[in-house]
Amino acid sequence: MFPTMYRGKKSNLLSVLTFNDASLWGADTFMAVIFALFITSNIEGGTAITVGFAFAIYRLTRGFSSIPIGRMLDQHKGHIDEYFATIAAGAIIGLSYIGLFFATEIWHVFVGMAFIGLGHTLDILSWKILFYGNMPKNSGGEIIGVYETFMQIVYALSTVLAGFVGEYYGFEWVLAVAAVLAFMSSIIMLTVGRSSKSEM
Repeated sequence: MFPTMYRGKKSNLLSVLTFNDASLWGADTFMAVIFALFITSNIEGGTAITVGFAFAIYRLTRGFSSIPIGRMLDQHKGHIDEYFATIAAGAIIGLSYIGLFFATEIWHVFVGMAFIGLGHTLDILSWKILFYGNMPKNSGGEIIGVYETFMQIVYALSTVLAGFVGEYYGFEWVLAVAAVLAFMSSIIMLTVGRSSKSEM
C-alpha cells in the first residue's frame, strides 16, 4: 500500500496501522452521521442542547485523559504496550457503541460518550507513537500523503453508507455497523506478525 521505496516489516506494520485507523475512524464517521438524529428521536429528553453536551463530554474526556494515558504509555520501554493499547481501544469503543444501542435516557448517552472519548484517547496516543515511530525519514511525506488519501476515501464512503443505512434500516443498524467496524480495528491489529511485534 505504501510507496515502493519503503518495503519490509515496518512497511507492513504501517499498512496494518492504516487499515486499523480506517476501520476505527470509519466507525466514528458512520456513527456521527446519525448521532444527533438518534438522540433527538430515540432518547428521552434528547434535544440539540443535550447533543452538544454529549459531544462536550466526549471532548473533555479526551482532553483530561490524554496526559495520564500518555504518561502510562511512557512507563514501558518499547512499543508493545502501545500495540495492545490500540487493540483495547477498538474493544472499548465497540462495546460503547453497543451500549448506545440499548440507551433509553440521556445519561446513558453521556456515559457512552465518555467511554468512547477514553477509547479514542487510548487509540490516538498509541497509534501515533507506533505509526510515526516506524516511519522512514526519507519518505515520510509520501507515506502520510498515501495515508490521507486512503482515509479521506474511507470517510467519504462511510458518510454516504451511514446515510443509506440510517434511512432504510434505522439508527440501530448504523450503531451495529459502527460497533462491528470498531471491533474489526482490534482484529486488524492482531494480524501484525510476531517478527514485527518483537521489534516494537
